Amino acid sequence: MLFVGAMTGTSVDGLDLALIDASGDAKPQAVYTTPLPAPLRSKLIALAQPGPNEIELAGEAHVQLGSFIATAVLDFLHSQRLEPNDIRAIGSHGQTIRHHPQAEYPYTVQIGDGNVIAERTAIDVVTDFRGRDIAAGGQGAPLVPIYHQKLFGQANKTTVVLNIGGIANITIIDEQGEVVAGFDTGPGNALMDAWIQACRGEPYDANGDWAQQGRVLEKLLQDCLANAYFAMTPPKSTGKEHFNLQFITDRLQNHLTTTEKDVQATMLELTAQSVTQAINTHAASCQTIVVCGGGRRNGVLMKRMRSLQPYRDICAADDLGVDGDAIEAAAFAYLAWQHIERIPGSTPTITGTKEPRVLGCLYPSR
Repeated sequence: MLFVGAMTGTSVDGLDLALIDASGDAKPQAVYTTPLPAPLRSKLIALAQPGPNEIELAGEAHVQLGSFIATAVLDFLHSQRLEPNDIRAIGSHGQTIRHHPQAEYPYTVQIGDGNVIAERTAIDVVTDFRGRDIAAGGQGAPLVPIYHQKLFGQANKTTVVLNIGGIANITIIDEQGEVVAGFDTGPGNALMDAWIQACRGEPYDANGDWAQQGRVLEKLLQDCLANAYFAMTPPKSTGKEHFNLQFITDRLQNHLTTTEKDVQATMLELTAQSVTQAINTHAASCQTIVVCGGGRRNGVLMKRMRSLQPYRDICAADDLGVDGDAIEAAAFAYLAWQHIERIPGSTPTITGTKEPRVLGCLYPSR
């Protein structure tokens, strides 16, 4: 039973598609990545923070992203010599533009119109995965841990799966192969990306090379680590509405004698230390860390995490035979399968939902 997953992610650097066979091991069988058109990417980045004319901009981007996903899925299937009727459903995460599970009226908003995807592909579409979990008292995130368990759960070994996208999150799998916790640790690439984009006009710090040229500003680092989010008890989740360029500039007002590269070095250190702190606090017996997401390509960040945790085996998912770029997209294909089969995709230990819930809304092909 074949499913396609679609994911843009908090880094907003492109669209990832993954094909899985849910009746088998559910590993990504094929992967397709395409950059987002610059005008669409600009809209999605703008929508991550409050701004003028948001409703009209969000409405346009909602349809535009849905259309782009639909076209990409059809191109992907063509490249795999598959037809739409070969696919049971598409699991489309969409792009998160707001995520406020702690608000007086908790809510989350993902755009990428499922109506448009279903209409243009003639394939059933499952989307809006996070809303039901929040309605049931959960954080709406992270939703990938159940798929992490499917891929990496091993008996007799405590394993942490670390996804470093714009936001970093961890899945803790115990020695019985069960997920005991999953939560966002804080910034992954988001602050590094925001700073280099503001200072140098580059989308990201390739391999962490610019950060490596700077030195860590200890007082700025401690100011960042003092943010209340890091001390919160899981379940918890966050996003770029919290960890963004303003997060940096607000703190720089108290640290005026800095260089741009030193700030970049400090943001890399913030990711490394906040991830390490979360694992040490909530998974002290962890022996293995499996890293996925774009952050695994940041060699300086990976080296720093290994130096902070020399007693753990830290490897990329690719080293275990799983494409580290495909895992999140594949996870939403897996969640689409769970929706079709009415299998809960969230649990109290992961998101804080009061009871396990089937996630997503179905947009039928016809």
